[in-house]
Amino acid sequence: MSLGRFRPRLKAKRGKEEAVEAAGVKTLEFGDRPPYLLEYIEKVKEELGEEPEIVDKPSPELKRAKKFNVIYPVGGGVFIHAYTPKDPFEAFNIYAVIEPTRPPQILLRIMDEALAFVITEEMRPKSAEEKKALLLELVDKIVVPVDEEPDYNELLAKEEFERVPVKRDIIDYLKYHLVRDKVGVGILEPFLRDPFLEDITCNGVGPIYVVHKIFGNMKSTAGFKTEDELDDFIIRLGEKIGKPISHARPVVDATLPDGSRINIVFGKDVSLFGSNFTIRRVAKIPISVTQLINWGTFDERIAAYMWMMLREGMSVFICGETASGKTTSMNAIAAFIKPTAKIVTIEDTAEVVLPHPNWTRELTRDTGSPETSVTMFDLLRAALRQRPNYIIVGEIRGAEGNIAFQAMQTGHPVMATFHAADLTRLIQRLTNPPINVPKTSIDSLNIAWFQSAVYTKTGLLARRVIAINEIIGYDPATEGIAAIPVFTWDPSQDKFMFAGRGASYLLEEKIATMRGITKREMKVIYDELDLRAEYLRELVNRKIFDYHKVYKAIIMADRLGVEEALKKLRSGALTL
Repeated sequence: MSLGRFRPRLKAKRGKEEAVEAAGVKTLEFGDRPPYLLEYIEKVKEELGEEPEIVDKPSPELKRAKKFNVIYPVGGGVFIHAYTPKDPFEAFNIYAVIEPTRPPQILLRIMDEALAFVITEEMRPKSAEEKKALLLELVDKIVVPVDEEPDYNELLAKEEFERVPVKRDIIDYLKYHLVRDKVGVGILEPFLRDPFLEDITCNGVGPIYVVHKIFGNMKSTAGFKTEDELDDFIIRLGEKIGKPISHARPVVDATLPDGSRINIVFGKDVSLFGSNFTIRRVAKIPISVTQLINWGTFDERIAAYMWMMLREGMSVFICGETASGKTTSMNAIAAFIKPTAKIVTIEDTAEVVLPHPNWTRELTRDTGSPETSVTMFDLLRAALRQRPNYIIVGEIRGAEGNIAFQAMQTGHPVMATFHAADLTRLIQRLTNPPINVPKTSIDSLNIAWFQSAVYTKTGLLARRVIAINEIIGYDPATEGIAAIPVFTWDPSQDKFMFAGRGASYLLEEKIATMRGITKREMKVIYDELDLRAEYLRELVNRKIFDYHKVYKAIIMADRLGVEEALKKLRSGALTL
């Protein structure tokens, strides 16, 4: 049963939260330690020889732990048990999903038929919240609480169901699983609730694997038992997310309702182990610049430098390998673009999130037919006619890269992510097929930012900006590209090294010139860099990490001037 065509009969004057509460969503209260959790704890205590520790969320200190055994909630009555297995031959740590007890399958089948009986054509919810509210409203109308478990086989023999008797203590469990399967994403629902997951992978029949922000690579207790079960799930998932999947179209990239990216490969024709999928999680609210400074991804001087560069319309490529945090960094520093700027973003899957109000967001469309598909190339070419102050491309891979350089040459600043580990590989990819940018045009790109996932001196895996290069131009004598490494990362100290005053071509030859600053006054431009860095450090020290609060702090610095904003921040007069 799909809820795509139903409309909840709720009064228009009520807000979304009131509608949800009225429909019974807030009745799904399982408590801090519901019975199914206590039963699980008793069972696992015998297996592991110790009781798991229940925490609000896993501590970052557990990254260093060789052994751990914790349970934490992820909302909606779902808990996660992360632990080190007792078996010394098990390579993976375990990610166990604890959900409300699943009602008997026969009851779920009866509820399907009962819901189909009461649904009418006028019911057309638009959002997931409305679908959830409607579903729970209908369940409340159908279910009759009873103290003893009824004979479901006898009930199933009836042709019509107006009311369904359900044992009182499993009604909330029933609601959870109906919402999970019909409005949510089924078996994946607990995974998408967990903010600590980075990647979710199903390689075929068997367990689902995850990458945890604290515990690293883990094997989950959830998965698929048969190929038919997996294929049916993928087909239903494709229908839910508006990307039909079939043997004729077996490879799909899409966005899940929570904004996460999913890549699906369907069937054994193209995958020897059968259907598979990989989900890359995307935060609903982007991670802020101050949070990344606090984590050590880059420092406040790098952030201040990018603040100055993006304000003056410099073009930037955020480069790195897969899972190096490119998009996270791009979302964070994009807050430095002028708040009044008109920005056009172009993506295959929606990952870029901006706080700017004048933002046009465009996505490609892949229909399988060249006549009706809309590519990155098409959207980028169209963006040039929209007179944007900035064009942001989710990821440059092919011929659209050439159009991006044409945009830069005609005065449209471009920011994009790009797969390249260092400057040499970046130039190689840009100047060779399928991008084919002439070497003489490479200096249209001002900054090449390189980021990677590295092991720090503490032995932990972290994201770090490895180098920031300013592109100077093409040298015809050597047929090479001249570039200056303004910032580099020192792995021995886990610190970022600035080349020093007098080392930045862009600050001195571009920005200073734009502002009418002479060579004698060049100290002013570096003093401003230091002042902006000081302002950002003060935000970090005051633990202002919320993305939108940081954006407000940036706007305030523009309004008042950085020096005055810093004074107000330190005095407590600046409230965010």
